[in-house]
Amino acid sequence: MGIDVSRASDARIQNFLLGGADNYPADRAAGRSLLDLAPDAQRLARINREFVRRAVRYLATECGVKQFLDHGPGLPVRDGTPIHKVARRANKNARVVYIDRDPLVVAHARMMLDTSHTLVVDSDVLASEAILSESSKAGFYDTRAPVAALFASVLHCVPDAADPWQRVHDLVACLPSGSYLVLCHLTSDDPQFRDEVSSVMRERTGNQWACVRSREQVRRFFGGLEPVGGPLGDVAQWHSSPDIQPRGNPKWLEYGGVARIP
Repeated sequence: MGIDVSRASDARIQNFLLGGADNYPADRAAGRSLLDLAPDAQRLARINREFVRRAVRYLATECGVKQFLDHGPGLPVRDGTPIHKVARRANKNARVVYIDRDPLVVAHARMMLDTSHTLVVDSDVLASEAILSESSKAGFYDTRAPVAALFASVLHCVPDAADPWQRVHDLVACLPSGSYLVLCHLTSDDPQFRDEVSSVMRERTGNQWACVRSREQVRRFFGGLEPVGGPLGDVAQWHSSPDIQPRGNPKWLEYGGVARIP
């Protein structure tokens, strides 16, 4: 599949917000539109990346997890440590599967990653059966050992009509006992703000975006699971330094956490 640079993509917009170089005029224009509506969008993009690194470090160090499925990893940025390096610093035997269907993300990953400890799967992030099958055949998914499934600020690209809640629950049901779900999602308690941001970004990305959701909608992804490392909430506060203070009453935030699969 070729790269359409005339239309913004979610991965390239995030790359722009994070100060990366792998974006085009359409992505930058979409990113500026988002910043006009929500000036703290760059901060949320950084919070998302930092949360993922903390979660991976915690799971590899404290919970002994050696295999990770990263759904929608996005594009690299200069000052960001990829999660396979975070995981392998904690455990030299850690392996990471990166799953994405954005052609630029896939091309970058395949060109830059160490294939002995990472696998790139070109797939819809919710095609769980195919992802697990390919990962298992490549020796990157052992059904006898816990695995961490990561969905870090990616499910806003999946519309309600596709029932992302059931798709995530289906994946959770397939994973070994003692596995973990790491998930965060853009949320707002203001329905008008949710609709405004979602509408603008759907237009800019040709419906690649779906929607900002409420906290209750995000909590549904964790149904039946036990939060670990801290309660579900603003992920800026999850397992973070105690001197980091909450931001009063923000208009939107990255909401989620880490939960253990019984």
